[in-house]
Amino acid sequence: MSSYLYGYLKDGVIQIDSFIHKANFSIDRLQDLLKLRFIKNKRTIIFMNSLEEGLASIKSSTDSNKLESYYEVRGEVLWQETLHRRLQTNLKDRYRFITRETERTFNTDENLVLKELLVKLNNYCFDDQFLTIFTSRPWYEEVVHNRRFVEMALYNNVYVSRIEQRNVSDRTINKVKSHRKKIYREAAHLLFFIRKIERGDFTFDQLSDVLHEFFIIPTNEDVLFELYWIVQILKQQENITYYIMDGTNSQVASWANEEFDVHLYHNSTGSNLVKFHIHSDELADNANTYLIHEMQSFHQNNKLTKTFFNIDKSLSYWRGRPDILIEKVNRKTNKLVELVIGEVKNTQSIGYASQGLSELIDYMHLVKNNHGHYLIETNVPIKGLLCVGAIELREVEKENVKVLSLFNKEIVLL
Repeated sequence: MSSYLYGYLKDGVIQIDSFIHKANFSIDRLQDLLKLRFIKNKRTIIFMNSLEEGLASIKSSTDSNKLESYYEVRGEVLWQETLHRRLQTNLKDRYRFITRETERTFNTDENLVLKELLVKLNNYCFDDQFLTIFTSRPWYEEVVHNRRFVEMALYNNVYVSRIEQRNVSDRTINKVKSHRKKIYREAAHLLFFIRKIERGDFTFDQLSDVLHEFFIIPTNEDVLFELYWIVQILKQQENITYYIMDGTNSQVASWANEEFDVHLYHNSTGSNLVKFHIHSDELADNANTYLIHEMQSFHQNNKLTKTFFNIDKSLSYWRGRPDILIEKVNRKTNKLVELVIGEVKNTQSIGYASQGLSELIDYMHLVKNNHGHYLIETNVPIKGLLCVGAIELREVEKENVKVLSLFNKEIVLL
């Protein structure tokens, strides 16, 4: 797996190891990974933790504003300018004054940088759809523990509340980087990093670093075995785009093949071009005695489940979700031209492997196209791929089904 990496973020533990030595590929939503790296970075955590103490006293300055007032006098009266103004209007008007009002302001360059950073950090910590996925992960605990300091600073600190929210210039950020007070220096550096992420301004080395740091190995050994076989498939491809698997997206990768686009999914029903679903109505009018009793059993089970457990069961007779699904699609017409379905069994047992074969054959016969027609009855080729553990096989391929084991990893697809 050392040269073929994609982020797996559904559930797992961070493996701090090198999974990237050569990287002739692209990764979709790389900005999300960079945000994850930023918010978990030790420097960011330390800054959040230091906010309570650092904001005990923050810098302010004074602003002087000249005002023309009538009757009411606020601030210092500027007599020379007052007399000049009365000459312009009405010399006998003794109630018109020009005054200078001095106010304390917190809208200094350093405070504006600080406020913008706090707003962005608060968004990352509480509102970002990608980052909030990980709030229950053990490896994200430091962020969850320290994000409250950001919220308190932004909403409860009386000084911060008096700072206007503005988008400061890059020049201002660079100037504040050398501020003598640490909280401002750190705020400027962190805001500078966020700006680079938002602009998509990152180098190949940064790409390597973030993938090195945040490759996450699933805690479920069966899932890891499924990913192992996916990696074997990806080794045979070129110019791959990888996708972050965060629980909201089941597509692992895609690549182009002549006039076709190929999409690889993990633990998924794929795109809307295929369906792994049979409704009970489809079997309702069948005259076969076995199927009649099968439907009677199905409906009685649904009825009694509602009676005993108050659970409304689905009227779907069958649903499937393959471990691996590869769709080959014509780029111009967006029509499916070939389908590969993979079933993975992490086993050395022939009995359990044969159960996987049975599930695979079911998928191949029951999958439908987007018009509800069984795909096996159309002219779209379907290939089956059964991946198992260390099992010696008499034959590895027959008809449109191929069996791969740890003793036989040769994969030629599409």
